[in-house]
Parts: sequence; structure tokens; C-alpha cells
Amino acid sequence: MNIITLIYSFMFFVGLFFLFIFLLLHYKNFDRLNFYPKPKRYPTISILVPAYNEEESLENTINALIKTEYPAGKREIIIINDGSKDKTAEIAQKLANRHKEIVLLNKKNSGKANSLNEALKIAKGELFAVVDADSYPNKDALVKMVGFFDEEGVAAVTSRVLVKNKSKWLGKFQVMDYSIIAWTRKLLDFVNSVYVTNGPLSMYKKEIVIKAGGFDPKNLTEDIEITWNLLSKNYKTRMSYPAIVYTSVPESLRMWIKQRVRWNLGGIQTAHKYYKSMFRNPENAFGYFVVPYVSASFALALIGFSLLIRYLWIKGNYQFYSLYYFFSGYDYWGHWQFEFYLTFLFTMAIIYFGLSIWYYKVGFRNSETGNKSILKILLYAFVYRSLYVIPLILALFKLARGDLRWYTK
Repeated sequence: MNIITLIYSFMFFVGLFFLFIFLLLHYKNFDRLNFYPKPKRYPTISILVPAYNEEESLENTINALIKTEYPAGKREIIIINDGSKDKTAEIAQKLANRHKEIVLLNKKNSGKANSLNEALKIAKGELFAVVDADSYPNKDALVKMVGFFDEEGVAAVTSRVLVKNKSKWLGKFQVMDYSIIAWTRKLLDFVNSVYVTNGPLSMYKKEIVIKAGGFDPKNLTEDIEITWNLLSKNYKTRMSYPAIVYTSVPESLRMWIKQRVRWNLGGIQTAHKYYKSMFRNPENAFGYFVVPYVSASFALALIGFSLLIRYLWIKGNYQFYSLYYFFSGYDYWGHWQFEFYLTFLFTMAIIYFGLSIWYYKVGFRNSETGNKSILKILLYAFVYRSLYVIPLILALFKLARGDLRWYTK
């Protein structure tokens, strides 16, 4: 068995291992998927809305927050205008004049993480939530999240993010993508491994986040970094699957790539920052599952892409030059020979892809998308998911150049 066969075998083994783990978690915890604890009390909460050039969506986001259910007098909304160049400040001021619970914080542009840190200095709530300025929580989202904080050690709770704009082909694929991401994240909750508290809607204990040092302004994905920060300090993170927030997603491939480049860069930054936690403190899933799982995801994606390019180059050339002999009467199929290792890899590939289809089928069935046909799943898995490698390669290229700018706007 050569080294390439070993690498293929290892990748299929890892893929099958995680697919089995996630499916096992689903069937074992099926009846708890939509569970959320009823809150014993309602702590005061500050809702932070960082906004940079959000004139098109800010008012709708604030209106959605005003309509959320939470006891009167226990909620404030802080809009952080991060040096916007459009009419964001104007709209925010109008909203603050209209609603007494809204506080406006104007500041020079310094990024989302710094904006959140500045807002925490004036936030009055025992808890605080972060809501992106282009996201729209359901009315009952907050009350379906706050009860998780009654559990000892819980420092953050995140929500299920769904897609708002889904008229174009890319949006429809992202509907499926966000559904699988949310379902998988809830499965990770059952093993104390929710490693992202998403930007569209997440809730935190203010005292704990401040004690942990706040949000990291140097990281491009502050929602990932703060979660890893809390997990590394033995705090718990939870996900409320029935707490739903809708968010606007990129409608062009160019903007989608920019968004995913930032996600990849921030993820790599975070993995590098916390890699020393790997396989430490066996009582905490962070070092024994989260860090290895995410790190392996990046590494295996790159290895898989490299092997695919190698395969296409070698086999493509072989098949191309074989055409001449084929059309000249050469018995192409008659010279095929059985190879044990090739057959072994082919069998593993069939099992892996079959289990992947089952995994997606179960995930979609237990999300808002409902049951999906095999054809749609195949298109999602082989067309849309194949695009993932583009922002990953671009992110690595930019990382090598030291280019760590915010890429979404």
C-alpha cells in the first residue's frame, strides 16, 4: 500500500467516523432537538447592534427587536454606529428618538469586535445579546434562549440562523447550507461542543465575557473567537434550536466568496490561537474534540483538494492520450485488472458518499427545509459544497501575504 492510498484511506475513515458520530447523536437525542428550558427568571438584557453602512436594513432589524417578547423594563437596545459613511447614523438617531429603550453609540470606525467592547462599557444588562444589523429574530427568540443560563457554568447561548433572501439560486443553496449548519451545531450541543456563537443572534453573560477579556479586535470572526475563549476557560455554550433568527445572505458569488474568505481566515486565526489547548484537560470537550475537529476540517479539505488536482492531472492525461489508441481499435476495457487497494478505496468511497446522502437527508428532514429529493441533495453536495474550496484557497493565499482585512464590506 503506497502513501497516497494510505492518505485516501485515512480521509475516508475520518469522514465516516464523524458522520457516524453526528448521526448517532441525532438518533440518541432526537426528542431533545427542539427542547428549551423555561426561564426561572428574566435577567436584564442589553441587545447590542453593531452597524457599519447598514442604512438598508437597520430599521427593519430594530423593528424586529422591538417586537421581541421580553418583560417590560428589562431590556435595552444599543445601536453602535461604527463610523458609517451612509445614512446609518441618521436612521439610528431617528429610532432612538422614537423608542426610549434604544441607546445610540456613535464612534469612529474600528471594527465589530471593538464596537462590541465599547458597548459593553455602557451596557446595563446582566446578559447581553449581539444581533447583526441585517438580521431579524423571531418574536419568541429571546425567551427561548434565556432559560439556558439557569444551568450552572453556561456563559453563552446561540440561536438557529435561517436565510431571509432566497429567491436566487445561490440563496436557495444557502437555505440548505444554513439548515445543515444549524442542525449540526445543535448536535454538538449534546457533547458540550458548540464552538460558534453566531453573529445574527447570540446571548452572553456580560460579567463572564468582560472577565475573559471581551471580543478580540484582531480576529476576523469575533463570534468564533469569543466562543473558543469561553470554552477554553471551562465555561459552557449552548444552542437553542427553536430560537430562530433570519439573516440576509450574499446574493452574488463574488460576495459569497468574500464572506467565506473572512470566515476561513477567522477560523484559521482562532485555531492557531488555541492549538495549544489540543488534548489537554480531558474533562473538557474543547481540547479533545473542538480544536482537533476544526483543525482537521481545514487540513483535510486542503489535502482532499490537492489529491483531487493530482488525480485529475494524472488520470486526465492518461485518458486523453488513450483516446488515440481507443479509436485505433485498442481493446481499452479488456486490459483492466483487479487491484485490491483500488477496489478497497472505491468501496469506502461508495459507503462514505452513501452515508453522506443519508446524513443530509436526516438533517434537512429535521430542519425548516423539510424532506429533500436525492437530486437536490446531490446538487448541494457536489455543486455548492465544492465551491467551499475557493474561499479556503484564497484565505490561505491572503494569510500568507499577511492580508487580514475585513472582506465583507
